[in-house]
Amino acid sequence: AEWRAQFAAVRASLSDAGYTAKSAAICDRLQALPAVRRATTVHCYWPLVARREIDTRPFIAACVAAGKRVVLPVVEAFGGAPRMVHRLYEGEDRLVTNRWGLQEPTGPLVAPADLDVVIVPAFGADRRGHRIGHGRGFYDAFLAETTAWRVCVVYEACLVDRLPSESHDIAASTVVTEQAVLGI
Repeated sequence: AEWRAQFAAVRASLSDAGYTAKSAAICDRLQALPAVRRATTVHCYWPLVARREIDTRPFIAACVAAGKRVVLPVVEAFGGAPRMVHRLYEGEDRLVTNRWGLQEPTGPLVAPADLDVVIVPAFGADRRGHRIGHGRGFYDAFLAETTAWRVCVVYEACLVDRLPSESHDIAASTVVTEQAVLGI
């Protein structure tokens, strides 16, 4: 909870211009990753812009323009065991808002086995690829179902040497900030 609060404070301190610039730099670094360039199917998340979650919309648009299939998560279970399904993104006008305010696609289901790369959201991450998310376990449960390359995106100010981790936590393969790309 302390780490989450610290990372949330970093997000809250970003000016509009700083938020836009940092997000754009992260998206540019994502697009340059060899795993992303080779990918045909990329799983990403639609950002909560009001909460200063890294704005992945330019990255999603670039993937679509490059002919890649983009897949977004859909929360299937709001209580109990965390469960997401994954649907094809068919445009911003085809997104619907769930009860948590997340924008989700309505396209066809895509199996985790069909994903080449997963862009993983986080409040913060460490240099080993471990992350602090919202704490509900949705991404850990999902990442256990796929062998896709896992890329965690965080602000440089939210990258630390070491975060606490548990045996069920699945580390990212790569961490991308606005300043660096760390291969794990």
